[in-house]
Amino acid sequence: MDMRNFQQCRGMTKSPSWTFLDVFRWKILPEKFGGGRSYVRDFKDAWVKKNRTLIRAAAFRYKLPPELLAGVCWIEVGGDPNIIDRFAFEVRAIDWSGPAYTDRYFTITSPPAKTSFGFVSMQLRTAAQTMGLDADTMSTSELRSLSQCLEKDTYNINLAAMHLRQLADYDRLPSRLSMNDVKIIGARYNRGTSPSLENIKKDTRYGDFIVKHWQHFNRLVLQ
Repeated sequence: MDMRNFQQCRGMTKSPSWTFLDVFRWKILPEKFGGGRSYVRDFKDAWVKKNRTLIRAAAFRYKLPPELLAGVCWIEVGGDPNIIDRFAFEVRAIDWSGPAYTDRYFTITSPPAKTSFGFVSMQLRTAAQTMGLDADTMSTSELRSLSQCLEKDTYNINLAAMHLRQLADYDRLPSRLSMNDVKIIGARYNRGTSPSLENIKKDTRYGDFIVKHWQHFNRLVLQ
């Protein structure tokens, strides 16, 4: 694989970490002490507002409503501490270090390419496919380089926008997206391309959330 695919992320600033302390404040600390759901909502809002210029630019580049991209970012930001993803990847990399026979029959973890990275969470396999690469042919070193790029907001947001555009094209949605189209794209981001369009339409909760809070995302990125 041509490593120039990752050169564009060099020099980009890495996102601040979402740590175990943040998760503690979110899930354990009561709201009256500055924790709870209010804490994670405020974090999500602040992250999207901080990156509003990047979100607008990426949405424009891939002909998406900025509210759609902002909504995906808002949903994905926060969750497991960033260090958990890194730890999971390195454990899986060791478990899947070969030879091929042992990888096939004796591994106990998911393949390293199934690890998700970035504040806008994306599996390495999906990130590679979005760029026209095959994660199954990538070395551990190449996957690690890709994971490090996904940890940088500019790269992460741009790749998420590229992926959303590809999902829109997958279902041959019109260039001017309706709210129903947004629901489908959101559901695809969450569920992938394996389900049929008919199946996707039966459960669009991820996309429904974006449409429901459309005005909020508008205020975060455009006002």
